[in-house]
Amino acid sequence: MSEIVSDIAVKLIRRESVTPADGGCQDYMERLLAPLGFVRTRVDAGGVTNSIYTRAGEFPGTLAYAGHTDVVPTGPLEAWPQPPFAGVIEQNILHGRGAQDMKGSIACWIAAVAELCQRAEPLPTLQMLITSDEEGESIDGTIRLVEYLQQHNALPDAVIVGEPSSHTRVGDTIRRGRRGVVQVRAVFHGKQGHSAYPRDADNAIHRAAPVLARIAAIDWGVPADGFPPTSCQITNLSGGTGASNVIPGQCECFIDIRYNPANDFDAIRTAIEQAAAGTSVSFSFDHVATAFSTPDGPFLDLICDSIHRVTGLDTIRDTGGGTSDGRFLAAAGVPVAELGLTNSTIHQVGECVAVDELHTLTDIYKDIITHFEVTS
Repeated sequence: MSEIVSDIAVKLIRRESVTPADGGCQDYMERLLAPLGFVRTRVDAGGVTNSIYTRAGEFPGTLAYAGHTDVVPTGPLEAWPQPPFAGVIEQNILHGRGAQDMKGSIACWIAAVAELCQRAEPLPTLQMLITSDEEGESIDGTIRLVEYLQQHNALPDAVIVGEPSSHTRVGDTIRRGRRGVVQVRAVFHGKQGHSAYPRDADNAIHRAAPVLARIAAIDWGVPADGFPPTSCQITNLSGGTGASNVIPGQCECFIDIRYNPANDFDAIRTAIEQAAAGTSVSFSFDHVATAFSTPDGPFLDLICDSIHRVTGLDTIRDTGGGTSDGRFLAAAGVPVAELGLTNSTIHQVGECVAVDELHTLTDIYKDIITHFEVTS
């Protein structure tokens, strides 16, 4: 069975699927999964391909794998050591866009399930929740799958998200949560005028500067256990006409906030607005992603125990990185953990993964599935 995983990964990579395209990946997955007893339910929305593959189990409980078939753009083709959608294996390295993020992980899960089914082992009910809208807007992707599952009372008992969580060795790190994201556009209003006559003008940059200093100095409190402190970064600032003798009548800035679960969107918005009290400014808030955290307990213990049995590693339970679609499942009350390949080349020119990593992750997934039990 060891060659199955690399063959699946190669064939997925060769299906060009720059977000939100799926490139036929989910149809290919259906052809692999149907003989194993999986039934596909399509939940397409807004031009996005979404699929739920379900196999009824032989014992209680439902374990889901969540992932995405879409990939980010390639960047300059001439900079790639191998064509990004050729799926070439060279010196035991699989090259191609999606090798780490995350077609390789999808291949590992399918290979794991295929081997367990071939052994005729009793399994829990298994789901694969797959979208082609994770790398893009995430508007019509996993959130639509979750809505469908909620409507049909079919939410799983736990979910493994196949994002590339590992650092130097497969299984050295899992993610048990993620910070949330709030992005803010602020427009400060003044009055344009000649710099020689400041009494006749109102400098919008001067209005903005003390407010931005107060925003940057906001105390966000003690972070939730296991999370880094909330970060508030002013990422863009613009104002003025380009002329050195014109006082700007408007100044615009962007603020990026990565918050831990000890904070929430409403409190963040209030703190920003209070820092600007008395200033002529317009704010536009975008709650891009909600923070989530899976508490320590049987599910995370199972994953770490499986990793240790396969690799001998003591796994770090991390909360770093950006966002993932795990937030939609966590918001529905499902325990979520992210476990995938290493992440050294994700989104880079020349994305690649060692074939040995695919085999290791496949073995870990097999162990998790066979030891999964409903604990609530």
